[in-house]
Amino acid sequence: MSGASGEKNERVEGRVSQGVLDAMSDPVCVVDGEGAVLYANTALAKLCGGILEEFPGKPAGIVLGVLPAGVAESLFEALREKKRVRVNVTWDGKGNEPLILDGEAFFFPLSGQETLPAAAWTARVLPGKVPEAEIAAIAASRRKARELLAVVRHDILNQLTILIGFLQYSEDFVEDPQLREFLGKEEAAGQAIQAQIEFTRDFQEILTEDPRWIAVPPAVRSAVIMSDAGNYDIETGMRPIEVFASPLITHVFAILIKNAIDHATGLTRITFSESVEGSDLVIACEDDGPGIPESERKTLFDRGHGRNRGYSLWLSREILAISGATLEEKGREGCGARFEIRIPEGMWRCQSP
Repeated sequence: MSGASGEKNERVEGRVSQGVLDAMSDPVCVVDGEGAVLYANTALAKLCGGILEEFPGKPAGIVLGVLPAGVAESLFEALREKKRVRVNVTWDGKGNEPLILDGEAFFFPLSGQETLPAAAWTARVLPGKVPEAEIAAIAASRRKARELLAVVRHDILNQLTILIGFLQYSEDFVEDPQLREFLGKEEAAGQAIQAQIEFTRDFQEILTEDPRWIAVPPAVRSAVIMSDAGNYDIETGMRPIEVFASPLITHVFAILIKNAIDHATGLTRITFSESVEGSDLVIACEDDGPGIPESERKTLFDRGHGRNRGYSLWLSREILAISGATLEEKGREGCGARFEIRIPEGMWRCQSP
């Protein structure tokens, strides 16, 4: 893609994003690391009053000053603690009927020439006061729904395991090559369905687990146990590094280990290491297998790639992206695979030994 074409696409994407945010009926406010407003949509201007074009650059405390103090405080807490902050406040609506602002502030790294800290607040604006009993009932209903989904998912997976087992068993009694091929395709389809159902569980966890500071060496050791990799030499010597990420980063490490075991023919060793490049932390996972074939590199991070779809590199990228981290493969065919997790500045720290 040419530079001019890339710049045009970026401008179009920017206009689309702003158009979508401006069209939202829910108020949105984005602030930089100093608490100054970077963006506000039309719904926020209607809620707070004032001239929308004058909001950028003003302190959030002033722009949001007409709202309950908890709104601005949630933004500052999200910036300071780098986490999601739920905030549910009742507001008199500038003397009109009371309103409930059922909102959330959340931290996110703002990408560009350099990664900068930012936070956003948005809320549903509801009329009146919702009784506490109703709020509790809604929470209980959602909890029950999650439990029921888990039960149904478990039952479906059990039946799929039985189905796949009988298909594998049937192959021993079939000599016709074409029928054996059909059985193999049926088994592969069952495994694909199995993996897709498992993804629903993974994404449910992603949506309910807030980022936090995670000690990397213990997380890698836990991933080794999760991956059942006792027959392989796995080196995990690293400094006491911590990263601000989803707790599912342990699952990411397990995915990398499991993919090496499943795909690297002749594998004997997997090595985890860390280094600092500029202001970023790079966590590398390398193996001594044959490396990734060139023919697979373009689709390596596509959803469902690989022989074992339940350990998807695509899912790993999604988990890491929650806190602004990236995942790339930097190895060479014939020299082993090398996956690099890049953690941006402000999202990692090294504890003293």
